[in-house]
Amino acid sequence: MSMDKSAIEAIQAAQTVADLTLALKDAELKTPLAAVPDNFRLSSLEQYLPGRCRYRGTMETVALDDFTNYCEEFSAAGAACFVDPQKMTARSIFNLGDIVEPGHADFSAKLSLVKTAEYSALLDINGSRSNQKTMAEFLEDYQDSIVCYAADGEAIPNSKAIAAVRRLTIEASRREDHESQDFKASRSALESIEARSEHGLPAGFRFECTPYNGLNIRSFELRLSVLTGGDAPSLIARIKRLEAQQEEMGRELQEKLASAFSGTDIKTYIGSFAA
Repeated sequence: MSMDKSAIEAIQAAQTVADLTLALKDAELKTPLAAVPDNFRLSSLEQYLPGRCRYRGTMETVALDDFTNYCEEFSAAGAACFVDPQKMTARSIFNLGDIVEPGHADFSAKLSLVKTAEYSALLDINGSRSNQKTMAEFLEDYQDSIVCYAADGEAIPNSKAIAAVRRLTIEASRREDHESQDFKASRSALESIEARSEHGLPAGFRFECTPYNGLNIRSFELRLSVLTGGDAPSLIARIKRLEAQQEEMGRELQEKLASAFSGTDIKTYIGSFAA
């Protein structure tokens, strides 16, 4: 009796599954696998076991202390921490392994520092045009963190600086020069506009705050200028050397993590890692 094509294929599939099952058994894998007759793909049976075959997953936090404590608890040989100073984030991979014995790199912890309210407010006002009311309210809200100073660097009481911002006087002057000769005539005009305040307008101020929870307090220098071109004066505060400050904060984060992990197997690097 002859067999049709489908019967022959079914017998071949059954034999192939039996051979694959025997091969998987001989391999002594930590994760149980079964061969199923669906294009002979391999399916994991881990989900049917009482527990996982190995520990893995990602822990995420915004707290520096919780991040370091968790990393210290799961520190292992071959673990590494990668710090991104631009984003103020860090990622520790515990089962990274090495070149000889590489790991799966799927057990990690991620730190994402969040700006404090004071630092966020400072960045919001940096470089933006503010009217007198907005700038005065900013100085009032954060006066405990602010020290205003005049053009010569002498400190100005905050109450006096706020009053100066609230009450500005715009003075305009114009000068014209005329010249007439036999064959030509010329005319030039020079107009100047100056903002003044009877209370003494500050040239800038220092703003002290903790930029990110877990980092040290920093002092930011701001230059204050007045624009007089519109219907009402506008004020602009700009942070001096902001990019340099941000680079220093990134290095500070890396140094704090390196110090926290000094007694562990975790090594710290500036950069990122993708498996």
